[in-house]
Amino acid sequence: MISTIASQQRLFRMVYILVLLVAFIGIYSAIFDKKVSLGGDNANYYILGTAIANGEGYVNLHHVDKEAHYHYPPGYPVIIASVIKLFSNDISSIKIANGIFLLGAILVLFFIVKKLSQNDHIAFAVSFITLLNYHILSYSTIMMSEIPFLFFSLLCIWLFIRIDFSKKLFKNPLFFLLIVLLSFSFYIRSIAIALAGSMMVFLLLKKQWKYLVCLFGGFVVFYLPWFFRGMSATGNTYISQLSLKNPYQPELGKIGFTDIFERIFINAERYITKELPSGMVSSAEVTYTDVTASISEWLLGFLLVILIVFGIYKLTKFRVFIVLYILAFFAILLMWPSVWYGTRFLLPLLPLLLFLVIFGMIEIVKWICVKISLKHSKITFPIVVILGLFVWSFFYGSAAISKLQESATFVYSDNYKNYFALADWVKENASDSSITAVRKEGLFYLFSKKYVTNFQRTPDREAQIEYLKEKKVNYVVVDQLGYSSTSNYLVPAIDRYPNKFKTVKMLANPNTYLMKFTPELGYWGDWKDEKRNGFGTYLWEDGQKYEGNWQDNVRHGMGKLYFSNGEVLEGTWKQGKLDGEVVKKDKNGKIIERSTYKNNEKVAVLYEAN
Repeated sequence: MISTIASQQRLFRMVYILVLLVAFIGIYSAIFDKKVSLGGDNANYYILGTAIANGEGYVNLHHVDKEAHYHYPPGYPVIIASVIKLFSNDISSIKIANGIFLLGAILVLFFIVKKLSQNDHIAFAVSFITLLNYHILSYSTIMMSEIPFLFFSLLCIWLFIRIDFSKKLFKNPLFFLLIVLLSFSFYIRSIAIALAGSMMVFLLLKKQWKYLVCLFGGFVVFYLPWFFRGMSATGNTYISQLSLKNPYQPELGKIGFTDIFERIFINAERYITKELPSGMVSSAEVTYTDVTASISEWLLGFLLVILIVFGIYKLTKFRVFIVLYILAFFAILLMWPSVWYGTRFLLPLLPLLLFLVIFGMIEIVKWICVKISLKHSKITFPIVVILGLFVWSFFYGSAAISKLQESATFVYSDNYKNYFALADWVKENASDSSITAVRKEGLFYLFSKKYVTNFQRTPDREAQIEYLKEKKVNYVVVDQLGYSSTSNYLVPAIDRYPNKFKTVKMLANPNTYLMKFTPELGYWGDWKDEKRNGFGTYLWEDGQKYEGNWQDNVRHGMGKLYFSNGEVLEGTWKQGKLDGEVVKKDKNGKIIERSTYKNNEKVAVLYEAN
């Protein structure tokens, strides 16, 4: 009898896994998107992976200095580099690799849920619903680290709940494999610190001292290379960004004590009312807004939270570990800048949360069946799972797949078409050493194959010009990509110093500009009341240059006018016109003429060289 039941369970398991495999192939083929995603991160990952594959190290290949990279941990670029070396540098190959990671994650999830619930039907239901999740599917065709991290983090969880901690430490090879995989997960996404911390606390509570020390020590040893590398980093690191009120507006300064509580409150409200509902029951993208959440959003969010909590309560295995992981994960998310929003940050946790919601719902159904003394409650249980899965597949799954299919067939919008067209122009016309300052430098580099840099996030227009000069920028792009950075930081500098920026190509609908940056041209000097006031210089394209005093945008006071032939005119200007004695010298400094001007006209010659 027992062997018969075991055989039936194995048969169910094999059928379920086969269904998941076939479903994945059909779904992934239908939604596969060959286009480069418009998110800047995916382009940067590809560039870093290419640098590693080319043997140039972990460097910013798209920058002229090819400086060491510190912002993204190197795990996912290493995966990209492996695909490039083993197969192809074609972007589609890397996307397919992400799809394989998704399949692996779904299969690992099946065995995790089976272990936690002791039920193959629930494992299949959760795995299939996760496979249909819009957000998870959408990231499986993008060169982003979310799906590889999902696979490795789930693999770590599966290993952790399978390890027999009653065995001697050095007779437990799975544990050492866990340390390696957990450390690699951290190198893919730093949020793995939540998983590592929850495992350590679990071992602490279980008083598994040797395992705890070994896990902590092993994780630290693997982390040290990145730590020491990060010690020499300046600027664009996650730690430095976390300390800012808004990483996209650094001029707002660093976060204060009261700002921390405000950040936690804003994030908590949004995750309950936006990210959780969107990630689990909707295909809607979360948008950042100051508008207060509606009652319906709060009700749906709290319903999901209640189901998650009830699902945790009904767990009989590894309840403490699951709770620790969820709490640690959300603790980190709540501390992040509130402008870092979106379901992508919740994505690695979504499969577990989906499991807890489904498990909680099933346990409620079972409880109701018992309470009302419903006959054949044991039969009702799998029927509820199968019917629920069917309903979910038909409504949510079909809608998600249709939406992703439609997205895969879309062409780029006009603003990005213009952006990439300018990149093509740079590719065909600019020198190989040229540098272009752009909003999304990774994306621009993929299309232009020429060096790029960002412009500085500062409202100080003079500092912006100095930054562009320091970076030896040749071109700048004024885009219409829907972000405020260009209009907030680059455009004001162009408006103040228009002669330093010459349009070389303009594309309409929407107006997108490629401008040649010539910092030596135009005005440079003192300003007051948004006008040239004080001392400054002005260089014209023909080589003529004025150096002297200004008042209300015109030359006023003592100054020198340098001509392209080397001659120099020294005199006094009044309201933009020469007035008084004027001395003209040749290129060797010898006086050629001394004369008097009135209202910009020569009225008398006092001296003239022979």
